[in-house]
Amino acid sequence: MTTDELDKGVAVEMTVLQWHLIDGSVDNEVSMAAVDGRDDDVEAGHAVREAGWSQVAGWSAEVPGSGGWPPDDRRATVTLTREQWRFVVRVLDEWDNVGGSEADGESWPRLREVIVAGAGDGSA
Repeated sequence: MTTDELDKGVAVEMTVLQWHLIDGSVDNEVSMAAVDGRDDDVEAGHAVREAGWSQVAGWSAEVPGSGGWPPDDRRATVTLTREQWRFVVRVLDEWDNVGGSEADGESWPRLREVIVAGAGDGSA
């Protein structure tokens, strides 16, 4: 896959609850990456989270107090690059192996399917 294809925005529709799973897992990964000195992962994680905040909750860094999460069952479309979606899948796979709540374990396989189908890339 070319660099241009990896940088192209890919929209994936999911529930707000599914985005919360991504956001929380990426937040954990960013914290661990910061401790481990993995600056590329810190940067990638921040970019993914900020994209979700902006697209799902209407958050803007320039507007203090902006953003508010819609109900968990509401559908949301998040657009990330293929490279960012690959990062998300890698992070969620890693955190799934660490173990999470039963609800996370039940929702991650379905969320992975949603991401891979939406990104149109079986290797997401």
